[in-house]
Amino acid sequence: MSFGSVPILAAVAIQLLLIPSVVSSLNITNEYLHHACNKTQGKYKRGSDFEKNLNTVIKNISTFDLRNGYVLDSNMDTPYRDIPPNTVFVMLRCRGDSYGPKCHSCLATALSGLRKKCPRNKAGTIWYDQCLLDISTYSSVKAVQPNRIHYDNYLCISNPKSVRGDKKLFEKKKRVFIDKLLSVINKTSDDNFRGPLYATGETMIGTKKFYGMMQCTNELFASACYVCLEWLVLDHPFCFYEGQGARLMCRSCFARFEFYPFLRT
Repeated sequence: MSFGSVPILAAVAIQLLLIPSVVSSLNITNEYLHHACNKTQGKYKRGSDFEKNLNTVIKNISTFDLRNGYVLDSNMDTPYRDIPPNTVFVMLRCRGDSYGPKCHSCLATALSGLRKKCPRNKAGTIWYDQCLLDISTYSSVKAVQPNRIHYDNYLCISNPKSVRGDKKLFEKKKRVFIDKLLSVINKTSDDNFRGPLYATGETMIGTKKFYGMMQCTNELFASACYVCLEWLVLDHPFCFYEGQGARLMCRSCFARFEFYPFLRT
């Protein structure tokens, strides 16, 4: 089992443009999306110090209320200096509508999934619809530097259905909507503020509602979050071109767009 790390600090979620709507529970899923096993940090043996430290950190996290949907924890105290071998960092980021008990549930799912997909790796990352779990060793301590954007393991999962009707108009309105969500992040540009940055909204495109959300992990300030999301959504146009929706993700930020509601309200 394994994962990576990220800097700390919790804060208050920013919910923008959120218009109350009735969300069918059938649309709220916690699908497995993607995983990345980091092979450069090696594997651990059963009963090793690394495994003991990992179990300690996981046990600690299981006692947190996770009311802000984010935690970075380690078996050593901060500040992270003179980090000894076998130190473990665990980062969990839950989607903005999946805090508290739902975050605990997603943690259990992600742990089980990562153990199966990256057995005894000391480092790796796994993405689900409702959470991201990352574990790493002391060798990646630079990964917990505040405000560092991690573009690792970029992935886009496109909705296979194409948009019907005027596709140019759809692309134009979609871009306006994306810019509105990004502007919410950008308005919170105080570099003393750090996540979770979470923006949601909906807009009318033709006769249908179009839904979107964006989120960053808490180690980022709002300004870096904006940069990450702009890169994620706008610098990969062919992933999300003329399709009805998409999930876009990297290590530090995540976005999703659909013609159906997929968040709890």
